[in-house]
Amino acid sequence: MPQSSTISGDGLLLVEDTPSLQMLYATVLRKAGYKPMLASSGAEALTKFAEHRPSVVLLDLMLPDADGLMVMREILALRQETRVIVITANGSVNNAIDATREGAHDFLVKPLGDIRMIGAVASAFAEMHQEVALTVDDISRSDALDRAFMGRSEAMQEVHSRIAAVAGSTAPVFILGESGTGKELCARAVHLKSTRAAQRFVTLNCSAADPEQLEIELFGQAGPKPGRAQSQVQARAGAIAQADGGTLFVQNIQDMSSDLQAAFLRFKQRASFAPVGDSRQIKVDVRLICTASRDPTEDMRAGRLREDLYYRLFVIPITMPPLRERGTDVHLLAQHYLAQIVAEEGKAFSRFHPEVLDLFLHLPWRGNVREMINVLRHAVVLHDGEMVTREMLPPGLAQMDVPTATASGMPEGADPLAGMTMAEIEERAITAAIARHHGSVPRAARELDIAPSTIYRKREQWDKR
Repeated sequence: MPQSSTISGDGLLLVEDTPSLQMLYATVLRKAGYKPMLASSGAEALTKFAEHRPSVVLLDLMLPDADGLMVMREILALRQETRVIVITANGSVNNAIDATREGAHDFLVKPLGDIRMIGAVASAFAEMHQEVALTVDDISRSDALDRAFMGRSEAMQEVHSRIAAVAGSTAPVFILGESGTGKELCARAVHLKSTRAAQRFVTLNCSAADPEQLEIELFGQAGPKPGRAQSQVQARAGAIAQADGGTLFVQNIQDMSSDLQAAFLRFKQRASFAPVGDSRQIKVDVRLICTASRDPTEDMRAGRLREDLYYRLFVIPITMPPLRERGTDVHLLAQHYLAQIVAEEGKAFSRFHPEVLDLFLHLPWRGNVREMINVLRHAVVLHDGEMVTREMLPPGLAQMDVPTATASGMPEGADPLAGMTMAEIEERAITAAIARHHGSVPRAARELDIAPSTIYRKREQWDKR
């Protein structure tokens, strides 16, 4: 359940002209920990929005003095990043599509279920928090993403070049990489550098969604038909409708059922879809970006991903390198996230002791950027000062030895083969070659006269141990 101390700072505006409903919705929201501001008309809503600039707005489309869509346009003109959840008594999916095309975050149909309403509000705040987390010193979202996506290593320069090449295309992009390497940031970078940058970027994680609800999350759901007995089914716009004109980012598509993969393939082929409970096809214009932490080729061969869908989606691959292969990018990212965490926690840290920077270069970073953020937050929250020292790091890191490497990459004075198996010698040789080339797998592969894919495959096997 959300905490009121957090939510009240973000601001929630409820716009409902029926007094009994306004009181009911406000009571439900307060019990959930929110502190909603209330408005009973379009004019009052715009006045309160201009004064308080709330992050989330629950907006009834039927107001006594104004068209709700017009009010929404005015709100988004004042603050584009605000999440507007529209409410209507009309269960038409067309209204849902119109609202989402105009910029609505979600769509609710009266009578509102408490769980559905709170879920929509929580989702809106969560999305706002994810974007605010990228913001440093009130820079624009694009600039913030560029800072979080920084990198001078050859591996990251290759990523940036690929993004620049594909951003203007409509071809599907498939982003590969370990968990925590920044695959969603990569997808957002493609979106923000494309002609669709002003439109919505919608995310759907197939592994996080309830399998029984995933079809509705994707295609949406039609409401009760006129003349039929009213049911508990509520119309809602799915991820595809919300992304119309923009980009749909689908995570872990191999976790869709085979039947749903077939339906998704039809949508990809026809550029149209039918909401659950409706046979009418709705045309959309959506750029697809997919991602997976596993190799989609292996998923296809294992039967987890349909072959025909694989060839439709795996058109332009982009591989995000793990943090341990990015050389001194580690220092750039550490400084960036230190500044961000310091701002959040109200501390004074501004730099790292050289020992910490040296240690960061040698850490395996199995959790990639997420692990780095956790390490930095540990140091900042539990300590005070201007410089982060080794003693401030989590215990396991603070006591870790940093080997003195020779030109061969082996510890000084050690017999590189004594007591080692062939597999261990191979791992040490590959790791040393990558280090010599500052994290560049392609250069290490050329030195060792093997394919880069061989190194990536072996690294994946080592990570699973």
